Amino acid sequence: MAIVYTIKENADIAAAIAQGGKIWSNVLLNDVKTKIKNHYFLVQFPRCCYCSRLFVGEFRMVVDIEHILPQSQFGSERFVPDNLNIACKRCNMEIKKADLSFIVDIVAMGTDYYNSIHYKIVHPNLDIYDNHLVRKEYRTNNFALVKYSWSNNDKGLFTYKYFKLNELEIDALNNAQGLPGQNNFINSITNRVRHKLIKMLMNI
Repeated sequence: MAIVYTIKENADIAAAIAQGGKIWSNVLLNDVKTKIKNHYFLVQFPRCCYCSRLFVGEFRMVVDIEHILPQSQFGSERFVPDNLNIACKRCNMEIKKADLSFIVDIVAMGTDYYNSIHYKIVHPNLDIYDNHLVRKEYRTNNFALVKYSWSNNDKGLFTYKYFKLNELEIDALNNAQGLPGQNNFINSITNRVRHKLIKMLMNI
């Protein structure tokens, strides 16, 4: 379900654009930005549109409204629903920023902004994320596994590499106890549990 702006919200957007300057920071847009975040928290599954980290119970200020086509270079698409989603600050501010290398050919794209074929990454609104990339997790207290898998397509693997998702993978079963001198018997049990869990996750 796409975001639908009210008459007042459209008027606030028009007024902010007319005032110019740093449009996205204009206080006239406070209600609009709240609506956008609420949409992705309440209407859709609340997760980062790139790394799929859950935002359940997350403080809203640590979650960014993401412009897939950066607004610094695509100002006309700043409020277009298909260009909006929510992302963690790591994916948005530390990695993607205003980069455009995730576009196949910016010249060939022209103004055909909302066609999946123009994107190397899994587009949050034009593609079905789980058809390309899946984040699998298992955790119980100090035991944790986070693994990503992708289908046989370029988009899943490109997204995995582009957003450095390997850095988010966790394999903490071997060192879960953190105790020195752990005997080989305990280590062998932990390793067996680890391998079983990895196999289970990768087969989901």
